[in-house]
Amino acid sequence: MSACQLVRSRIDHTRHGTPSHFLSRKGLSIWIDLDRLDEADDQSAFFSVDRFNLLSFQQADYGPNFRRARMKMKLADYARAQAKDICPGIEIATVHLLTFPRIFGMAFNPVSIYVLRDGEGRDAMYIYEVRNTFGEMHAYIGRADSGQAILQADKIFHVSPFFPVSGDYRLRFRAPADTTAVRVLMRYSDAGLPRLTATLRGAREQLTNLGIVKALAATGQWPLRPLVSIHVEAARLWWKRVRFHRRPEPPGPWSRAEDIGGS
Repeated sequence: MSACQLVRSRIDHTRHGTPSHFLSRKGLSIWIDLDRLDEADDQSAFFSVDRFNLLSFQQADYGPNFRRARMKMKLADYARAQAKDICPGIEIATVHLLTFPRIFGMAFNPVSIYVLRDGEGRDAMYIYEVRNTFGEMHAYIGRADSGQAILQADKIFHVSPFFPVSGDYRLRFRAPADTTAVRVLMRYSDAGLPRLTATLRGAREQLTNLGIVKALAATGQWPLRPLVSIHVEAARLWWKRVRFHRRPEPPGPWSRAEDIGGS
């Protein structure tokens, strides 16, 4: 497997209840091996690591480096440091990240997912790095104790002003090594009722010069498209008179999630 792959996807958001709301759009992500960034940097003339390009990946955008003047830590080292606390005794063999790339130096990532695997290729831990449009970030971190891991995490981070900071998330990630498929499910519930379901369904493909051009054309991506889409949908929700919740003080940098298995 190459050090970095493109992921073309369909991203759907369903708001449950009254009023309901639905959003569906094409997405373009990368699936990058954080231990092989030098190899990823050499894969295409149109893709760079920690440098400007048509598409790029910047470690300064993530983890302990977020909103700092300079990079503090390599992301692979950061992920393994978290694993020492969350899943001690498990040797982490690989660290991958599913995220949106920068396009012409610009990006907004609502959610980026680190996947840490053991020597047998099994998922050992996940880091769901969530951002809001106020320039804040919080990570939900949990170990994968079951073969069909589903993480449950208390919602403590303000994301949308149209939902309260209460309830919980159920988070599921699938990217089997023997297929190209990538599947992500994030379901938010409050007071025992589903409030929002977000899914990503995509497939990994080679990151090459031609592959980048084709993927950008096929998905219609442009700089900061996710951020613009969020504000457009927010305006539609405001028009529907959905209740507005004020932003509270942000929590600490991360919190624990628990594997509840396939339930």
